[in-house]
Amino acid sequence: MSGLLKNEWLKLVNNKKLPFFLLVVATIQLLPVVMTLFLNMRTLNGQVYPLTMFGLLVSFALPLFLLILVAEIVTEEHTAGLLALSLLHPVTRFKVITAKVIFLLTVILGLLLFAMLLGYAVGTLLFGWGGEFMLRGVAFTTGQGIAITFLSYLAAALPQLAFSQLVMFLAVLINSSAAVTGIAAGIFMSASMLMLLADEIRPFLLTSYFNTVPVLTDYAAGITGLCDFFAFPALCALAFFLLTVLVFGRKDMLY
Repeated sequence: MSGLLKNEWLKLVNNKKLPFFLLVVATIQLLPVVMTLFLNMRTLNGQVYPLTMFGLLVSFALPLFLLILVAEIVTEEHTAGLLALSLLHPVTRFKVITAKVIFLLTVILGLLLFAMLLGYAVGTLLFGWGGEFMLRGVAFTTGQGIAITFLSYLAAALPQLAFSQLVMFLAVLINSSAAVTGIAAGIFMSASMLMLLADEIRPFLLTSYFNTVPVLTDYAAGITGLCDFFAFPALCALAFFLLTVLVFGRKDMLY
């Protein structure tokens, strides 16, 4: 398993898409600076800065990067014969899929951590740390603010992983990375629009769970719990993982 994970990370390090996405993350974190300087918009202090563009990061930029990455590490590797080559070693198909899922989780956590630390650095450097943590009209202590920020970024990994599992399921079904990317992007965009248009179906759309700041803020304020919010993405992640393992176990690797 460790060898499979090491191989996935080596491929990612050599992937030109990673530096481009890190640049996108940096650009997102700098947007509030541009708004402050040129549009005279009030930017909050360094304590709140990491959450300023958090919604844009987890609701659009990260899912789009992940659907491209998943299509590449499954579909393209299959068509190139790399998956079949991996199975020549003493590893099961279950381990191959599990290694890719663990790899995706570490990538998601790494990117989220990078974005959070960059947000703290940029916000504090340019606007100072500030005296209090204000979010959604509620004042929190500095310790609570750091906890809300860290847990919001950490918790966002679960719905992102669930979405990645959906894309991986499509990737083992379809032997075209372009088709997988197109279908996954279509599902993502449709779900994002439906989320805004129909409140009744929001609980059944993964995109509704990408932005974890509201639920963590409400939890810190003692308004609501967390179990109900994370139950659906956790169930989706497990269901799509099992479906992926099932389909991949029966897939013809000589294609």
